Amino acid sequence: MKLKILLVIVASSALIAYPVQAAALNPYLQDSTGFDVSWPNNNCVSTLARGAAWGIVGATGGLNFHTNPCLPVEAAWFKHLSLYSNTGYAGLAKAQKYAGWPRHCATDDENCLAYNWGYNAGKYAVKAAAQQNIHASMWWLDVEIENSWSETNVLANRASIQGMADAIERYVVVVTIGIYSYPGQWDKITGSWRPGHWPSWVATGTYDRATALAWCTGHDFTGGGTWLTQYIEVLDRDYACPPSY
Repeated sequence: MKLKILLVIVASSALIAYPVQAAALNPYLQDSTGFDVSWPNNNCVSTLARGAAWGIVGATGGLNFHTNPCLPVEAAWFKHLSLYSNTGYAGLAKAQKYAGWPRHCATDDENCLAYNWGYNAGKYAVKAAAQQNIHASMWWLDVEIENSWSETNVLANRASIQGMADAIERYVVVVTIGIYSYPGQWDKITGSWRPGHWPSWVATGTYDRATALAWCTGHDFTGGGTWLTQYIEVLDRDYACPPSY
């Protein structure tokens, strides 16, 4: 995910009917380093990532409603696993397919339809992982401009992200949700939204670990604190920031 952006989700084999709201518990040991891997990484083969302390794996394959074909292989590389899911909003016409659930939306109510689109995409991601017996209590939502978004309605974009988060909270027994993005991309997509309750995983775009460490401060784009910063060293690597950030 090099801007490319990783995210994470999990559920039990059967979808859970009601959410359990959990406190935002940071599962990453301060100053530790892990990996994030997505569906095209080395054709599902990576000797570098195996045996790492922790890792974040894409449950989806680059787009909403697409499964990562490498998920079982990549998830097995890590003792401590988080998941991420791609996000996006494909527009009014495609979102109308989901007009009836979970909210009852008028066919021209874009914000409502965008919420339902995100919600159903989140449910899909959880189910895709659960059907392969892949589970995690930390999910990240991958928010980047390479996916589809409204260029004129940032409220619809926000609604889609919120819908996905709500679905994950509903269908995963106990879960913490965070957002992966590059600050400038997040601000463009969401209109500089600061929801405050989701931690940030910051894509730095750097190949330098020292720079990634420095980005633990001053680059929180959600208002929920910076938990991880990403840098590139052959594969994507992620530094766990001190809790004060």
